[in-house]
Amino acid sequence: MNFFSKSNIIVAGFLLAFVSTTSAHIGYTGRDFGTFTGNGSDTPKLIASNTVTGDFGWASGTDANLGDSHKTRAFKFSLLATGLVTLEIQGLDIIRSGVPSSSLPHPGFSIFKGLAASGSHDQSAASTAYNNATYGVGNWEGSFNALGDWAVGVDGAAADSPLSYFTYVANAADGIAANYGNAAGIRSDGVADGFVKSSFILGPGDYSIFVGGADISGTSTASFGFNATLSVVAIPEPSIYGLLGSGIAVLVVAYRRRTSVR
Repeated sequence: MNFFSKSNIIVAGFLLAFVSTTSAHIGYTGRDFGTFTGNGSDTPKLIASNTVTGDFGWASGTDANLGDSHKTRAFKFSLLATGLVTLEIQGLDIIRSGVPSSSLPHPGFSIFKGLAASGSHDQSAASTAYNNATYGVGNWEGSFNALGDWAVGVDGAAADSPLSYFTYVANAADGIAANYGNAAGIRSDGVADGFVKSSFILGPGDYSIFVGGADISGTSTASFGFNATLSVVAIPEPSIYGLLGSGIAVLVVAYRRRTSVR
């Protein structure tokens, strides 16, 4: 084997290791929905042709030993004021970089307040120290908690380095318990059709969304495709609710008077 062949092998191995390491980090590249005002002027934002590894990544985060966040795909957005946030995940067949991916069969997602620091990784020293202390050594397989709060540290940093904290807000899953399992607190849409949509009233702040497969019995580690759409509309002012209530009260009084006359 000549020098150039050996060099090529070394370079290829280095690149493979680099890609494998960096691709395993939690990141939002190409998946930032942006900032929404919440005042009614925001337009829906579509982020198309996403992929996720496996058909079970979100569902695995609903059990006691947590899940691998890298089996999900992270998105982010910011709210400047309280708004009604609607998220839609649509599984679909896509071709990305010449590689075909089948439609994500049963999508699920969780919304958290908080963002991941660059380089965050489930198996970092800080993540390991935190998870061991919180759940016990050997009682966790990843950091991702689909139904509760969790934290993750930066890869390569010391075990006592700062963590990124995710405060649980809400979730939604496609299908029924036969698809996503029997964990308490799952908000299902009741129809297993590769599509899930749900709305939530959220206050100002920075949010992360983790999307993945919601098939609790899934075993595939193939790549699956989906689109994600986020929209935000304004919440009616309290005065509007007051006017609405007054209007209903007037109608009730009028109705009672009319019926008493009869």
